[in-house]
Amino acid sequence: MLVLSRREEQKICFPEFGITVQILRVNSGRVRVGVDAPSEVRILREEVADPSEFRKPPGVGRLPKLLRHQVRNELNRLSVAVHLFNAENKAGQVEDAEKTFASITQLMDQLGKNPALSSETLPATQPSQPDAPVALIVDDDDNEREMLAGFLRLHGYQTETASDGQEAIEYLQSNPRPAIVLADMGMPRCDGKTMVRRIRENPALDGLRIFAISGSTPQESQFTDSDEVIDSWFMKPLNPKSLVEAMAKSAVA
Repeated sequence: MLVLSRREEQKICFPEFGITVQILRVNSGRVRVGVDAPSEVRILREEVADPSEFRKPPGVGRLPKLLRHQVRNELNRLSVAVHLFNAENKAGQVEDAEKTFASITQLMDQLGKNPALSSETLPATQPSQPDAPVALIVDDDDNEREMLAGFLRLHGYQTETASDGQEAIEYLQSNPRPAIVLADMGMPRCDGKTMVRRIRENPALDGLRIFAISGSTPQESQFTDSDEVIDSWFMKPLNPKSLVEAMAKSAVA
């Protein structure tokens, strides 16, 4: 659930669906809300609707796969940016935090929302050291890739990046082996599944940890239950804190 904080007369927009929600009045513990939506969109009150309507909102299951993927990606960028901003503030990196905040503002404008996200207790930040483990981040989205790299550096990792699977393979062929590969699945030129297959076919990379970070499920990315090639799968929107914790646990397993 995405929690939003709004004042009177402020709005929440869902541009992909043509829906706008406006807070009209807040008084004595009651909120008066206005909803502007296309005529074909049903609007229900919980107390008069069948409870099953709220367990599975009508239409959500019918969203096109591409749209679901786009929404997950947008929310993932915002999640990573907020976590990076918090980590930079804790580390006293004021100028970097200001730049990240500008990115957050831009992302919220793109989403048509302005969430006041509550701060979260993060692991103690440790700027990366020369002997720190290396994480190779593979993602075709420049902004998303660099924000995740910044977050990991603040949590003790060195980072290398690649814009697609082919660039990642080339990096692995000509550089020391990283501690872990963090890879999106839907990429041009060489997608995640192809990249993973090529890594697993290379004896020199035997045992290399690979975490998938994707807006698609394993099935949508054409991985089956018998494909024991991904060490862990993270769906977007990503919680970077959970990722760092999983990386730490995987390293000592």
